Amino acid sequence: MKLSESHSHYIGLFCSFALFFLVTMAGWQLAETFDWFAEIWEPIGSRLFIIFIATAGTFWACAFGYSYFWGTRKFIRTFKAVELSSLETCTDGQVVRIQGELYLTQTPLIAPFSKKHCAAYETRALRQEEVTTVKGSGSHVENKTIWETIKKVSEAEDFVVKCSEHYALVRVTGSQIKIHQDIAHDESNYDRDRGGFLTEVENAKRKEALEQIGLRSRNYVGVYAENIKFEEGVLEAGEQVAIKGQGKWVHTADLPSLAEFAKQGVERMYEMTTSDTSPLIISDSTAVLESKQA
Repeated sequence: MKLSESHSHYIGLFCSFALFFLVTMAGWQLAETFDWFAEIWEPIGSRLFIIFIATAGTFWACAFGYSYFWGTRKFIRTFKAVELSSLETCTDGQVVRIQGELYLTQTPLIAPFSKKHCAAYETRALRQEEVTTVKGSGSHVENKTIWETIKKVSEAEDFVVKCSEHYALVRVTGSQIKIHQDIAHDESNYDRDRGGFLTEVENAKRKEALEQIGLRSRNYVGVYAENIKFEEGVLEAGEQVAIKGQGKWVHTADLPSLAEFAKQGVERMYEMTTSDTSPLIISDSTAVLESKQA
């Protein structure tokens, strides 16, 4: 189960206090054990500096470790473990990594907020939530506002990638798709009139987007509308996309969805799908895109 942003905030706050306490106790223990450390630990300024650096360093190490073994760094490392291939050299059953220009093959999807025509989208709606936080050494407690996800939706369909003069057909069923965020629409982007109220255009955009992702719009439109944030990323025609997975060569004449490509003289495509031994990974993230195609 994925934690909400407010739950993550309070867990982080609790862990901060726990880590601060543990670092402080460790400092006192070291000061009682080693005379040289006791001399450094004795001045209050030096003691606070050590506690701050040790706490911050531990947090950074934990965050880096999570990213490296389970998060973004693992995704990049796994993706780039396979060398970028030239499509014409790929063989049946081979696990390859390719990059090229995206082409739509069927009626495109329409992203809920931006209304862009695309092969895949990921849209998130967030509302403002008030949480408690502390400052300084924990003596000052105050409230702050964070954005909390209320709904996340995504959809994808098969598409084609052109690599130089060759093409690959990407089957998205069962694939892992990581889409770069293209839009972050919050209070700094709201369309308001001279009186500071939301315009009809803003209200209509919110209403349509919320209804498309299955949420009621009543609280987020009109004069007393609550703030809401939309985050969205899309895979649209013409952009560069990278794919890692297994494939095989197929004839376009055998697949009705590729009739237009067959008419243009494209006889074969490298069909990439998810397999039991090799997951299909798709991304337009700048972290995995190469500056030059293979």
